[in-house]
Amino acid sequence: MMSACASRPPPSAEISLSSIDAAGLRQAIAAHRGQFVLVDFWATWCGPCVELFPHTLELQRRFGDRGLSVVTVSLDDPDHRAAVAKFLADRGATTENFLSTYGVGPAAFTEFGIDDGAVPHVRLYDRQGKLVKTFASGGKTIDPKAVQQAVEAMLKEAAAGS
Repeated sequence: MMSACASRPPPSAEISLSSIDAAGLRQAIAAHRGQFVLVDFWATWCGPCVELFPHTLELQRRFGDRGLSVVTVSLDDPDHRAAVAKFLADRGATTENFLSTYGVGPAAFTEFGIDDGAVPHVRLYDRQGKLVKTFASGGKTIDPKAVQQAVEAMLKEAAAGS
């Protein structure tokens, strides 16, 4: 287990948190054309999301230099922006972080196309921005090993094809 000091971000870590809707997310994914994109839909009130979040950040650390970009989208209420920002800062989430403009509720799931209506929800996109894999939780935990294996498989396939 890591000590409290080891889990804190370095003083130079910059945490960003911008508001986003479904169109903005499509633009964010498109902005990463040429890279693989992992999108983690989560919320501070979701136990399985909080459990999965460090694994998401670890994927960015491990595979960012191999072409993986991680985007997080919090489905917390926009009024809880400060709590979301603190959660991200406490974990050193230097990924591209967004807060849904739709807040908590069915509109967020509908607009972002989360068919099972639950978080955590993880999506992987290829270098052209095409959705290639979805991990839908149904409100339960997503196996972080399965997500890592899917990322590794995408990167390996891309390396073999280059």
